[in-house]
Amino acid sequence: MKEPSQGRSLAALQIASGLAVAFYGVFLAYFGYLWGFASPNPAELLGPAFFFGGILFVLFALPLREAARSFLGSVRTRLGAAIFAGYLTVHLILYGFLLEEMLTLSFGSAALAVSTTGVFVYTDVFYPPSLTSALFDLTYNPSIIVTSPPVFTAALSFYSISVALVIAVLVVANVAETKKVGRLCSAGGRASSYVLVPVLGIVLGASCCLSVASLVSLYTLPLTLAADVSSSLLVYYITYFFLPAFAGAILYLNLLSVRRIGSGLRS
Repeated sequence: MKEPSQGRSLAALQIASGLAVAFYGVFLAYFGYLWGFASPNPAELLGPAFFFGGILFVLFALPLREAARSFLGSVRTRLGAAIFAGYLTVHLILYGFLLEEMLTLSFGSAALAVSTTGVFVYTDVFYPPSLTSALFDLTYNPSIIVTSPPVFTAALSFYSISVALVIAVLVVANVAETKKVGRLCSAGGRASSYVLVPVLGIVLGASCCLSVASLVSLYTLPLTLAADVSSSLLVYYITYFFLPAFAGAILYLNLLSVRRIGSGLRS
């Protein structure tokens, strides 16, 4: 058994390693200006990959450590694997489609028009060099376009893939912990209401991005008709950056609640 000091030292080392990788990604992204608008830009491919790889490592090493453990135990089962693969696929494709639809409504045409079916990778460089441009460089590069004209186009990025991965892990971990609570309730003859609230939390968190994004995409249309493109873009940015974080927070807090319920039932 590890001593507390050893555990803290290991956690600090993991966090430092992850942040070092993330900062290296930021460093690489700035080299994108050397290649200019050439696409695909090597720096804009590698920079975001290192950045979000480092961020994910830090998240799963510390704040989401217990969620990762529950996930790894559950994803080995058929149900856990099916939930993970199904949710991740639906989230990426549908959320990417809704965001692309919002841009289409705002500008009157697809942000990245592609006329053939397939998967395409593009990069872009945001000028002038600044912190805001660096944020956009990291969160929008590379643009991975999945398209089947004339109806379907979904735009993905390492950012959207990373947040979808975090949410999918939290969904699977929540389901696994809720199943444990359900078994404890059955074994002890306790009320099923212990399970109902966590289930509602899972449904709310898992559907938050998709359901709210659907409503927001409908709300974008009247803004566009009113020629209020700036407001449409503001709504788009809130949907792109805020909703996934909000959904992740709901699922994380729900997971903590489920674990507390489980601990209470065991004692």
